[in-house]
Order: sequence, then structure tokens, then C-alpha cells
Amino acid sequence: MKRIVIFLVTSSIAIGLLNACGPSEEEKQRREQARQDSLEQVRQQRLAEQRQDSIEQARQDSIAAAKKRERERNRIEFDSEGAFSVQVEAWRSKDKAQSQIQKWKDRGYENAYVVKYGKEETGNIWFRVRLGHLATKEMAQKLQDKLQRNHSEQSWISMTQDQSDTEE
Repeated sequence: MKRIVIFLVTSSIAIGLLNACGPSEEEKQRREQARQDSLEQVRQQRLAEQRQDSIEQARQDSIAAAKKRERERNRIEFDSEGAFSVQVEAWRSKDKAQSQIQKWKDRGYENAYVVKYGKEETGNIWFRVRLGHLATKEMAQKLQDKLQRNHSEQSWISMTQDQSDTEE
């Protein structure tokens, strides 16, 4: 019986010591608070990442929209039957005017051509370098604006059906 009493007393002391060695209520609260703080930090981090992703997506959308507007602004529709062209140069020499055509083609204007203007009798002849044909004056204005923006070229809009002009 003595053994049983010793066993019970020892067991009670061991259980008491184990309970005393475990975390206190205050320690449990601190641990729970640390866990909650950690979860909140992760949540805040995810929110920040989502905001950043959203900002980046909005930026990319804005850039794409600006590029689309720029493409639209630079899109020129040529029309072989159009009544307008944009004159970019005029030369007394037919050879010089013809050589300038290649410069314009290299710049992407495959519709470059030369128009002879003037009277043989007086010797007052010009060879005009033009880009076109364009269906509307608005489209010709758009081309003229593009030439100014991209090449700093002075130009003017001309009617392509001038009776005194003959294409070379």
C-alpha cells in the first residue's frame, strides 16, 4: 500500500509539474496574438501585391490604348482614284525628282510619284514629288500631319486631277 501511496503522490507531483511547465494563459494569448499578427501581415502583403498587379494592368491597358490611338492617327488610307495628294518637293530637274522618289519609298510611302508642271514653251517646268492618291482632304491632312510629325517635312495638299499636271 505504501507503494500505491508513493505512486499516487509522485504522479500528482508529476502532473502538477507538467501543468506548471506548460504555457500560461498570458503566454497562450501572446502566441495567438503573434499568429494573428502574422496572418494579418500576409493578408496585407497579398493586398499590396493585388494592388500592384492592378496598377500594372491599368498601366499596360493605358499603354495599349495609347498605341492603338497612335496607330489610328498614323493610319493613312491611299486610294488610287483619290482626288488629293500631298506634295513634298518640287525640282527643276526631272532626274533629281525621280531620285527623291526612292527616298520616299524607303520611308514607306510606296505611293510616291512625280508630276510635271509648267509649259515647255516658256521653259518654266517643275517636277513635283507627291504622295498619294487620297480620297478625302481630311485623309490628305492626316498624311500631311504625319509627315510633319515623323519627318519634319513641310508639304501641302494638292488636287491630283489638275488639268495642267501630267504624271511622269
